[in-house]
Amino acid sequence: MSENTRPTWAEIDLRAFDRNLDAIRARIPANTRVIALLKANAYGHGAVELARRCTPDKTAMIGVALLEEAIELRDAGIALPILVLGPLSETQVRMAVDRDVTMGVPGPEELEIVARIAREREVGIHLKLDSGMGRMGCVETELPRVVDILRSAPRLRVDALYTHFANASDPNDPFTEYQLARFNTLVETLREAGVDAPKHHAANSAATMRGITPGDYVRTGIALYGAEPLDVNSPKLEPLMRWRTAIARLKELPPGHAIGYGTTFVTKRASLIATLPVGYADGYNRRLSNRGEVIVRGRRAPVVGRVSMDLVTIDVTDVPGVALGDEVVLLGDGVTAEELAAKLDTISYEVFCNVSARVPRVYRS
Repeated sequence: MSENTRPTWAEIDLRAFDRNLDAIRARIPANTRVIALLKANAYGHGAVELARRCTPDKTAMIGVALLEEAIELRDAGIALPILVLGPLSETQVRMAVDRDVTMGVPGPEELEIVARIAREREVGIHLKLDSGMGRMGCVETELPRVVDILRSAPRLRVDALYTHFANASDPNDPFTEYQLARFNTLVETLREAGVDAPKHHAANSAATMRGITPGDYVRTGIALYGAEPLDVNSPKLEPLMRWRTAIARLKELPPGHAIGYGTTFVTKRASLIATLPVGYADGYNRRLSNRGEVIVRGRRAPVVGRVSMDLVTIDVTDVPGVALGDEVVLLGDGVTAEELAAKLDTISYEVFCNVSARVPRVYRS
């Protein structure tokens, strides 16, 4: 970081991303390809930079949630096939076709829009089937309508059929097996009606790491970023993000001194308190007030007082040699996304995504 840059940033290890991608590829059959999910700015890690690591020999497609995310990648020069998984309006469908972006069509309503456009030009899609998740995808009662729409649009090409698992992160939950069987039934129903696709995919990160039904593609997201995709016994990969700041103020406080908004913490001893230039506006969650821990000089130091918008206070009394300007690690070096998620009653996905845009990403390769 330059001297003119605020000393709070997230360091992203691009080589760790490469190694995670290679490790995932090593777990799947040779004829199965990876769809790398880079939605939500690559779960907060930086979609454009990571997309540049997704070479055609290692990655079949990039998956995103929004058309805007796909357009950002196209504008950055990313030529790899891109799959948009979220729903699109008619205007967006036309934009997707114009920008050579593949649509994951979630139901017959959007399929009708795509079919109208396919009367003018060739269009290829991935069609989503609802095997039990209950959000997006075509349910069995909608399949006759789906078949009629596809028959009416001979230039509309279904390149893949896919579904999404609800509970694949829990190895003990039988619902994944139910969904897989349900998906196969829906695929067969369409096949009997004359609708088939050359590719099928269902596995997310959790299913991929468990070795469940790799199919023609696996859609890996959280595993690429080194977080645990399973609830138990997770084959965790390498974390990419190391979120750092520096001590901006160091002061000695006597016993009985309050700290922060609401005076929720009062020193019980003579204490050395450090103030950090980071806060909940950066994504360091307010619920970590008096609960979080950070790393200073290789030691853990507790967050004391409330996390405010721009500042966090920590107790460094027990950190020998601590000094103004010392690096402080908020995430990384043993403070895992899973640890923070457990304290926040959430998941690692949200921890990553909440690191806000005002935290610069610095890429190391």
